[in-house]
Amino acid sequence: MLFWSFGVVWAGLPLPPASQSQPALEKPGQLPASVATWNLQWFPGNRPAPSPSERAGHEAETEKVFRNLDSDLLLVQEVVDREALGRVGREYPWRVVSSFQRAADEDSDLPVQNVAILSKVPIRESWEVGFHALPITPDRPVRGFLGARLGTKKNGITVYTLHLKSNRGGREASAKRREKAMEYLRKDWEQRGLDPGKDAILVAGDFNCSLRNPEFAEERTIRGLLQEGWISATAEIPWPQAATVRPDPEGKYPASDFDHILLSPGWGKMVERGRWKAGILQGSKVPSDHWPVWLRFGD
Repeated sequence: MLFWSFGVVWAGLPLPPASQSQPALEKPGQLPASVATWNLQWFPGNRPAPSPSERAGHEAETEKVFRNLDSDLLLVQEVVDREALGRVGREYPWRVVSSFQRAADEDSDLPVQNVAILSKVPIRESWEVGFHALPITPDRPVRGFLGARLGTKKNGITVYTLHLKSNRGGREASAKRREKAMEYLRKDWEQRGLDPGKDAILVAGDFNCSLRNPEFAEERTIRGLLQEGWISATAEIPWPQAATVRPDPEGKYPASDFDHILLSPGWGKMVERGRWKAGILQGSKVPSDHWPVWLRFGD
């Protein structure tokens, strides 16, 4: 793979360089027939400083889930070790991992949680935008997002994966930082000449924002897109089957739906709503505090 970088400036705010990759394409027009997103929880090891046995166990169980999902396109979050991800994602020849950095107001003792795109079909190009260089303001988003382009220029799709601010520090304060991150995401696809009304764009990951919990009813992180015609792949799944986050064992937090796959109106025109199916892989054998969300196209 070849890598190169370029600078980005939006609204006078400097962002760190975005990394792009251009792998050798054997079948550049091929598109994925299935997609999944999953927060792996401090991968590998399920915590910031795991033991060697915890790392090994997490890797082994994660690889089993990858095979069970059997998705053409897999978007994952909380990646700490990219080499470990390569081991468990051997069946995905195209892999792109972000290189986020911690901002000045974040805990430097914790490892960085990156996001990744793994694909069984060719990725034409990929890029990342990180937020660590933005001014330290109350609404500064965390981490960043990773994008990729698959298919041809005329018949292609654009996918993004992200991991937005958690609700630690207060839900309202965190909501402002999540909403700001979505503003930058919009600017990214505008800069790339994409129109969600016409183009197929997929945004998936851990939004740390619920569409079922009334406490999040005023937050526009996801609802802003839904009001513009975007589709939530899991909108019609009943509760509690729609939960993507396990309830906290100590009872501090209930089960929630923080993980989402969102399809642009342009994607909806390309794939009829009745010709795809979505679900959540719930179960005690999933080695994370999040459950994977999957989406399959076709009859």
